Parts: sequence; structure tokens; C-alpha cells
Amino acid sequence: MISPAYNIASTGLYLNNGLYPREPLYRMAAPVQAVAQSLADAGYDVTPIAAWPVSRMSGPAGPIRSYSDSAEICTTDFCSAALRRALRIERAGRAAGYAYISTRGHVGPLAIAPDADAKAVVTTALCCALESGPSRVSMIVPSWADAVMQAVLALGFRIEEPYVLVASRPFGNWNNYLPGAPGFM
Repeated sequence: MISPAYNIASTGLYLNNGLYPREPLYRMAAPVQAVAQSLADAGYDVTPIAAWPVSRMSGPAGPIRSYSDSAEICTTDFCSAALRRALRIERAGRAAGYAYISTRGHVGPLAIAPDADAKAVVTTALCCALESGPSRVSMIVPSWADAVMQAVLALGFRIEEPYVLVASRPFGNWNNYLPGAPGFM
């Protein structure tokens, strides 16, 4: 669960039910003009991700085994209704990551392959976000994602709202994954 960090009552409720703060997250945002003047093409290719067939969602859900599995699962009608695009980001035909971009300029979830250039993947996603003509762009950046944080700060992003990920146990590699929105994951 992702909750606003300043929501002490909710955090107390989660703590009493075995969910502990595991990861600070920050909703970062910037005006499009600031980002556009500093953004350079990273040289990565973008391919749309087709929607996951609803028939494949029936039955008991198993664990997501890889970042590409999670990309396909999130393109159900449930997820894609609020999204403009789901994208696979590639370099020389190899997957470097995936990103979901809303019509309002929010980037996320976004995943970066372990061997990919994080700054280039984020830059590519932001270039795509600018195409829909939003007034600002935003994303949720985990505190451990140093390369992403450095890249977006250099583009004029600033913290808009602090969040905290609460969970019953530690999990995930937060260097390579940016969640989409607060709430259940």
C-alpha cells in the first residue's frame, strides 16, 4: 500500500495491522516548459504494448515473474482505461524498460531493465509524455532510485507530495521501478 507520508492516522492503522513503512516515495512534478527545454532524445526506441487479453486474467493470479510480465498484466481494460499509452522502451532491439503514460502527463508505473541506462529510459518516457500536450509532467520516484532522482531533478522536477510504501515485509528492487499511483500495489 502507498499512503501519503503525512497521514499519521492511516500509517498508525497500517502499523497496528502488520504493515510497516518500507520505502519513501516522492511524487515529483515539473512544468512542461522546464522539462522540454532541458530534455534531449536518449536514442531509444518505443513500441506500444498491446492490451493483455481479459481471458488471460481469469483463474487464480500467480506471481509476476518479470518486469515484462507486469507490463502486460497492467494493460488490462482496467488499467488502460485511464492511460493514453503503454510503451516498451528498447535499445538496439533489446528491452530497456516499460512505461505507462497518462493523458495528463503522469509517467508510471515505469520499470527499468537491470542492465539498462536508467536516465535514458526515464528520458525516453518523458519525451513520450510531452507528446500528449500536458501542462506538467509527474512521476512517483522511490528514494532508492538515485539515477532517476538525479535525472528528474536536473530537468526541473520538484517534490510535490511525499508518500510511504507500507508492507508486511521488504520486497522489490526500488532502483528500477517507479509505481504508478498511491494505493494498493
